[in-house]
Amino acid sequence: MFDPQGATIHKLDSAGRIKLREHQCDNLPRNVVLACGFDNCINMFSAEAWNLYGQRFAQLDSLDPDVHDLKRLLIATAEVCKIDDQGRLKIPEALLRWAGLDQDPAEAQVIRLEDRYEIWEVNCYNEFLTQRGQELKDVARRLLRGEKGESVS
Repeated sequence: MFDPQGATIHKLDSAGRIKLREHQCDNLPRNVVLACGFDNCINMFSAEAWNLYGQRFAQLDSLDPDVHDLKRLLIATAEVCKIDDQGRLKIPEALLRWAGLDQDPAEAQVIRLEDRYEIWEVNCYNEFLTQRGQELKDVARRLLRGEKGESVS
């Protein structure tokens, strides 16, 4: 069965922390890895998922300039952060700026994907979905076709 992932909205406090929901804390260890993600979001991984991610990067051609650039964005920005006993997660300042969450007040949208969470500034996430909406419909039609090429309803 496919596990619903869900999305939640969180207000950042003055210390740059978000309070995760109970179901999110249940799915994460106390120490998580935060790093820049594509589209100005923040990726949040368990240590196990982060290690798998790093292993995939280690297999790439180290002489390829694109690999270096990806590592600069996705690997070099990583920090281990702790979820405290109240479920609060302090986001490092550089990552707050990357995601546009350094404004006061700020609201973050946390979405769960298969191997990680993403933390977005709410308006940025909505703008991303709006801009990509039609294109994503076309992608879904292409990827979710039945065996004989019929659309899946």
